Amino acid sequence: MDAETKDRLMDEFRACLDDWEPDDGTSAKPQENEPPVNLALLFTELAVLRNEVRVEACQFKTALDEMRSLTELLGKHNQRLAQELERSREAQGAALRQAETRLLLEVLDVRDRIAAAVSVSDAYEPGFLARFARKETQLTQGLSAGIALTLRRIDDLLAERRVRPLEAVGGRLDPHTMRAVGVEWLAQRPPGEVISEVRRGYTRDDEMLRLAEVIVNKKEI
Repeated sequence: MDAETKDRLMDEFRACLDDWEPDDGTSAKPQENEPPVNLALLFTELAVLRNEVRVEACQFKTALDEMRSLTELLGKHNQRLAQELERSREAQGAALRQAETRLLLEVLDVRDRIAAAVSVSDAYEPGFLARFARKETQLTQGLSAGIALTLRRIDDLLAERRVRPLEAVGGRLDPHTMRAVGVEWLAQRPPGEVISEVRRGYTRDDEMLRLAEVIVNKKEI
Protein backbone atom coordinates (compact mmCIF):
# COMPACT_ATOMS: atom_id res chain seq x y z
CA MET A 1 0.00 0.00 0.00
CA ASP A 2 1.45 3.35 -1.02
CA ALA A 3 1.55 6.54 1.07
CA GLU A 4 -1.30 8.23 -0.82
CA THR A 5 -3.67 5.36 -0.08
CA LYS A 6 -2.71 5.37 3.58
CA ASP A 7 -3.37 9.13 3.81
CA ARG A 8 -6.76 8.72 2.19
CA LEU A 9 -7.73 5.97 4.66
CA MET A 10 -6.58 8.16 7.55
CA ASP A 11 -8.78 11.02 6.34
CA GLU A 12 -11.77 8.72 6.00
CA PHE A 13 -11.14 7.35 9.47
CA ARG A 14 -11.04 10.87 10.95
CA ALA A 15 -14.29 11.74 9.18
CA CYS A 16 -15.97 8.66 10.68
CA LEU A 17 -14.77 9.63 14.15
CA ASP A 18 -16.05 13.19 13.73
CA ASP A 19 -19.51 11.89 12.81
CA TRP A 20 -19.58 9.30 15.57
CA GLU A 21 -22.04 9.79 18.46
CA PRO A 22 -22.45 7.74 21.64
CA ASP A 23 -25.11 5.08 21.29
CA ASP A 24 -28.33 5.09 23.31
CA GLY A 25 -27.67 1.85 25.00
CA THR A 26 -29.28 -0.23 22.31
CA SER A 27 -26.01 -1.49 21.01
CA ALA A 28 -24.29 -4.42 22.49
CA LYS A 29 -22.36 -3.60 25.63
CA PRO A 30 -18.65 -4.23 25.57
CA GLN A 31 -17.45 -7.14 27.54
CA GLU A 32 -16.44 -6.37 31.05
CA ASN A 33 -12.89 -7.62 30.60
CA GLU A 34 -12.28 -5.80 27.24
CA PRO A 35 -9.94 -2.79 27.72
CA PRO A 36 -11.13 0.58 26.39
CA VAL A 37 -9.69 1.85 23.07
CA ASN A 38 -7.15 4.66 23.48
CA LEU A 39 -7.86 6.80 20.44
CA ALA A 40 -5.06 9.24 21.15
CA LEU A 41 -2.54 6.42 21.19
CA LEU A 42 -4.05 4.95 18.02
CA PHE A 43 -3.75 8.30 16.18
CA THR A 44 -0.18 8.66 17.38
CA GLU A 45 0.77 5.21 16.09
CA LEU A 46 -0.94 5.88 12.78
CA ALA A 47 0.91 9.19 12.42
CA VAL A 48 4.24 7.44 13.14
CA LEU A 49 3.37 4.76 10.61
CA ARG A 50 2.54 7.39 8.00
CA ASN A 51 5.87 9.15 8.59
CA GLU A 52 7.72 5.85 8.30
CA VAL A 53 5.97 5.11 5.03
CA ARG A 54 6.86 8.54 3.70
CA VAL A 55 10.51 8.10 4.70
CA GLU A 56 10.66 4.64 3.10
CA ALA A 57 8.97 5.96 -0.05
CA CYS A 58 11.50 8.81 -0.24
CA GLN A 59 14.39 6.37 0.25
CA PHE A 60 12.96 4.06 -2.41
CA LYS A 61 12.62 6.98 -4.85
CA THR A 62 16.20 8.04 -4.14
CA ALA A 63 17.47 4.49 -4.72
CA LEU A 64 15.42 4.27 -7.94
CA ASP A 65 16.86 7.56 -9.21
CA GLU A 66 20.38 6.37 -8.41
CA MET A 67 19.78 3.09 -10.26
CA ARG A 68 18.39 5.01 -13.23
CA SER A 69 21.42 7.30 -13.27
CA LEU A 70 23.75 4.31 -12.98
CA THR A 71 21.96 2.58 -15.86
CA GLU A 72 22.28 5.68 -18.06
CA LEU A 73 25.97 6.01 -17.14
CA LEU A 74 26.57 2.34 -17.94
CA GLY A 75 24.78 2.73 -21.29
CA LYS A 76 26.93 5.74 -22.21
CA HIS A 77 30.06 3.86 -21.15
CA ASN A 78 29.11 0.84 -23.30
CA GLN A 79 28.36 3.12 -26.27
CA ARG A 80 31.71 4.89 -25.90
CA LEU A 81 33.49 1.53 -25.60
CA ALA A 82 31.76 0.26 -28.76
CA GLN A 83 32.82 3.41 -30.64
CA GLU A 84 36.41 3.02 -29.46
CA LEU A 85 36.45 -0.62 -30.55
CA GLU A 86 35.06 0.35 -33.96
CA ARG A 87 37.72 3.05 -34.38
CA SER A 88 40.37 0.56 -33.33
CA ARG A 89 39.18 -1.97 -35.93
CA GLU A 90 39.12 0.73 -38.60
CA ALA A 91 42.64 1.85 -37.66
CA GLN A 92 43.91 -1.72 -37.74
CA GLY A 93 42.24 -2.28 -41.10
CA ALA A 94 43.78 0.90 -42.52
CA ALA A 95 47.24 -0.03 -41.20
CA LEU A 96 46.93 -3.53 -42.66
CA ARG A 97 45.85 -2.14 -46.03
CA GLN A 98 48.78 0.29 -46.08
CA ALA A 99 51.18 -2.55 -45.32
CA GLU A 100 49.65 -4.66 -48.10
CA THR A 101 49.89 -1.70 -50.49
CA ARG A 102 53.61 -1.26 -49.77
CA LEU A 103 54.20 -4.97 -50.29
CA LEU A 104 52.25 -5.01 -53.56
CA LEU A 105 54.24 -2.04 -54.86
CA GLU A 106 57.45 -3.93 -54.14
CA VAL A 107 56.06 -6.97 -55.95
CA LEU A 108 55.24 -4.74 -58.93
CA ASP A 109 58.81 -3.46 -59.02
CA VAL A 110 60.06 -7.06 -59.11
CA ARG A 111 57.56 -7.83 -61.85
CA ASP A 112 58.86 -4.90 -63.92
CA ARG A 113 62.38 -6.33 -63.80
CA ILE A 114 61.23 -9.84 -64.69
CA ALA A 115 59.06 -8.50 -67.51
CA ALA A 116 62.07 -6.61 -68.87
CA ALA A 117 64.11 -9.81 -68.80
CA VAL A 118 61.33 -11.67 -70.63
CA SER A 119 61.24 -8.94 -73.29
CA VAL A 120 64.98 -9.25 -73.84
CA SER A 121 64.69 -13.03 -74.02
CA ASP A 122 61.83 -12.87 -76.52
CA ALA A 123 63.80 -10.44 -78.71
CA TYR A 124 66.87 -12.66 -78.72
CA GLU A 125 67.42 -14.54 -81.97
CA PRO A 126 70.15 -17.17 -82.07
CA GLY A 127 72.82 -16.53 -84.67
CA PHE A 128 74.52 -18.88 -87.11
CA LEU A 129 77.02 -20.10 -84.53
CA ALA A 130 74.27 -21.04 -82.09
CA ARG A 131 73.74 -24.34 -83.91
CA PHE A 132 77.24 -25.38 -82.81
CA ALA A 133 76.48 -24.62 -79.17
CA ARG A 134 73.29 -26.57 -78.63
CA LYS A 135 73.78 -26.99 -74.90
CA GLU A 136 74.19 -23.29 -74.39
CA THR A 137 71.17 -22.63 -76.57
CA GLN A 138 69.07 -25.13 -74.64
CA LEU A 139 70.21 -23.59 -71.38
CA THR A 140 69.21 -20.13 -72.60
CA GLN A 141 65.84 -21.38 -73.74
CA GLY A 142 65.28 -23.10 -70.38
CA LEU A 143 66.14 -19.94 -68.50
CA SER A 144 63.78 -17.94 -70.68
CA ALA A 145 60.96 -20.41 -70.04
CA GLY A 146 61.63 -20.28 -66.29
CA ILE A 147 61.57 -16.50 -66.24
CA ALA A 148 58.33 -16.44 -68.22
CA LEU A 149 56.79 -18.94 -65.78
CA THR A 150 57.83 -16.79 -62.84
CA LEU A 151 56.23 -13.78 -64.49
CA ARG A 152 52.94 -15.67 -64.95
CA ARG A 153 52.94 -16.74 -61.30
CA ILE A 154 53.46 -13.15 -60.18
CA ASP A 155 50.57 -12.06 -62.39
CA ASP A 156 48.38 -14.76 -60.85
CA LEU A 157 49.39 -13.60 -57.37
CA LEU A 158 48.49 -10.01 -58.22
CA ALA A 159 45.15 -11.11 -59.67
CA GLU A 160 44.33 -12.96 -56.44
CA ARG A 161 44.96 -9.69 -54.59
CA ARG A 162 42.55 -7.93 -57.00
CA VAL A 163 45.37 -6.00 -58.69
CA ARG A 164 44.60 -5.21 -62.32
CA PRO A 165 46.78 -3.51 -64.98
CA LEU A 166 45.63 -0.33 -66.64
CA GLU A 167 44.98 -0.32 -70.37
CA ALA A 168 46.73 2.92 -71.31
CA VAL A 169 48.11 2.47 -74.82
CA GLY A 170 45.71 3.73 -77.46
CA GLY A 171 43.68 5.85 -75.07
CA ARG A 172 43.74 9.50 -74.15
CA LEU A 173 46.06 10.77 -71.44
CA ASP A 174 44.22 10.65 -68.11
CA PRO A 175 46.02 12.65 -65.39
CA HIS A 176 44.17 10.67 -62.70
CA THR A 177 45.64 7.34 -63.80
CA MET A 178 48.65 8.27 -65.94
CA ARG A 179 51.74 10.41 -65.82
CA ALA A 180 53.39 11.59 -69.02
CA VAL A 181 57.14 11.06 -68.90
CA GLY A 182 57.85 11.83 -72.54
CA VAL A 183 56.39 12.84 -75.87
CA GLU A 184 56.71 11.63 -79.44
CA TRP A 185 54.99 12.75 -82.58
CA LEU A 186 53.27 10.38 -84.96
CA ALA A 187 51.32 12.24 -87.63
CA GLN A 188 48.95 9.34 -88.21
CA ARG A 189 47.92 9.29 -84.51
CA PRO A 190 45.73 11.95 -82.82
CA PRO A 191 47.39 14.39 -80.42
CA GLY A 192 47.15 13.45 -76.76
CA GLU A 193 46.98 9.71 -77.43
CA VAL A 194 49.15 7.35 -75.41
CA ILE A 195 51.44 5.60 -77.84
CA SER A 196 53.54 3.53 -75.42
CA GLU A 197 54.13 2.68 -71.77
CA VAL A 198 57.36 3.17 -69.87
CA ARG A 199 55.93 1.63 -66.73
CA ARG A 200 52.52 -0.02 -66.47
CA GLY A 201 49.94 1.32 -64.04
CA TYR A 202 47.77 -0.80 -61.73
CA THR A 203 44.54 -0.53 -59.76
CA ARG A 204 43.35 -2.41 -56.72
CA ASP A 205 39.62 -2.68 -55.97
CA ASP A 206 38.93 0.27 -58.30
CA GLU A 207 41.51 2.39 -56.46
CA MET A 208 44.77 3.60 -57.92
CA LEU A 209 47.72 1.52 -56.80
CA ARG A 210 50.35 2.89 -59.18
CA LEU A 211 50.13 5.50 -61.93
CA ALA A 212 51.10 4.49 -65.43
CA GLU A 213 54.13 6.26 -66.90
CA VAL A 214 53.45 6.83 -70.58
CA ILE A 215 54.66 8.43 -73.79
CA VAL A 216 52.12 10.81 -75.33
CA ASN A 217 51.68 11.72 -78.95
CA LYS A 218 52.49 15.41 -79.10
CA LYS A 219 54.54 17.76 -81.20
CA GLU A 220 57.57 19.10 -79.44
CA ILE A 221 57.74 22.89 -79.50
